[in-house]
Amino acid sequence: MNFFNDLLLYISELQDFHWLLIAYVAITLIIAFIGSRKRSTEDYLIAGRKVGMLGFVTSVVASYIGGAALVAFAAYVFQFGVSAFAVFIGTALGFLVFIPYAKKLKTSSDSNNFYTLMDWLYFKFDKRTGDLASAILTVVYLGMLLNQFIAGSMILAGMSNWSYESALILSSVIIAVYLTAGGFQSVIRTDIFQYMILMVIMIVMAKVMISGDTQIASQLTNLSTADPAMLVAFLAFGVLIVFQSAEYWQRVYAAKNMKVVVRGFRWSAVFTLITGIVITIISLTARDLAPGIQPSEAFGAGLKLILPGSVIAMALVMVFAAIMSSADTQIFVVSTALSIDLVGKSRKKKLSDKQLQNLTKIFVLLLIVIASLLAYFVRDLIEVIKFITGVGFTIIPACIGAFHYQIPSKAASGSFIAGILYICVLLITGFMIPELAIASIVVSTLYLIAATQIIKYRRK
Repeated sequence: MNFFNDLLLYISELQDFHWLLIAYVAITLIIAFIGSRKRSTEDYLIAGRKVGMLGFVTSVVASYIGGAALVAFAAYVFQFGVSAFAVFIGTALGFLVFIPYAKKLKTSSDSNNFYTLMDWLYFKFDKRTGDLASAILTVVYLGMLLNQFIAGSMILAGMSNWSYESALILSSVIIAVYLTAGGFQSVIRTDIFQYMILMVIMIVMAKVMISGDTQIASQLTNLSTADPAMLVAFLAFGVLIVFQSAEYWQRVYAAKNMKVVVRGFRWSAVFTLITGIVITIISLTARDLAPGIQPSEAFGAGLKLILPGSVIAMALVMVFAAIMSSADTQIFVVSTALSIDLVGKSRKKKLSDKQLQNLTKIFVLLLIVIASLLAYFVRDLIEVIKFITGVGFTIIPACIGAFHYQIPSKAASGSFIAGILYICVLLITGFMIPELAIASIVVSTLYLIAATQIIKYRRK
């Protein structure tokens, strides 16, 4: 009953935030339902492979600037200072580095009708390797989805009269409605709208920050306080996360042509960097003026310190839009992986288009329920991110290596397992820290190289 009591209280107060939020939700749902009409299975699963430049760029950047960026990365800036800004530089570089691989992916996907990152692994290796990658990425993306719900609920609860539970329920219901209605087509169309909101509000925020105290902003150019080791770690994380993020692979498959892919990632790099600057300034403000808060509260506290009361309502809607744009992407990544890869490829008889759509919808709803329940009980966002990063990085060596070399399937699947075992050791021994978590990619790479050489030697 707490949720309904809160809802009645919010409606009775009629604050600006609530009117803006109601307007945002209404427009989002209208966009989704309009897109659901006359929709084919290809439209539902991959937006008909007709995504243009605007949809590509806004969807890529909007999916990146979600709970992880607004809470976790902001928390890292709060803890480690300007060193953590390197994660945004790294991601921007990662988009540029990914372009040659994306071009090859686009060519292969147009010929083979890829839908998921795992389709690439099924194509290059075997079913066992693809199934194992699907299981790993399901865990990773369930954790990422958990992050979105935790982050959104924490920020909204910290900056308004909303309770954590109320924000969680509202987010879950909205996503469930428009994803089951419009599928991936809704993800793209709502991402355009959501990122437009982000850009407008960030411009307002930038104007307020520029006209105010410039001391915080000047810290961005002062690298003398940065820790070299942390700079390298965050930079590497930013570059590598692009290769592990299945949503970017899906955007490549969905793009209408190669020009959209190449130019889209270039512009995504630019907008990611700009957005990262704003998030970093907000976090540095909280670090300097509210040093006693928890790192996870840095983004919300920074907004309160920087923005006047008249702009806070707009900022809250921005936060909600960012969370929604990332959460819907992650839900759809996992849902399609489960329906197409784990279920569809395990059946002797191919699923019909209607069955595939319905199965994906079931997984969408199931994942939202699971993530919501987990977010209710688990609220340590930083620990979740360290775990899923370590697990997710285990598939990167084989994904990248498959573009350049003939890698035996056993070596690829073995590299996944080696990385997972390494993460388990970190958990058991209590050494799950960011620097060691991302080292799972090193363990997987070393195993992949050694196993490949041994298998090739035995075949001679």
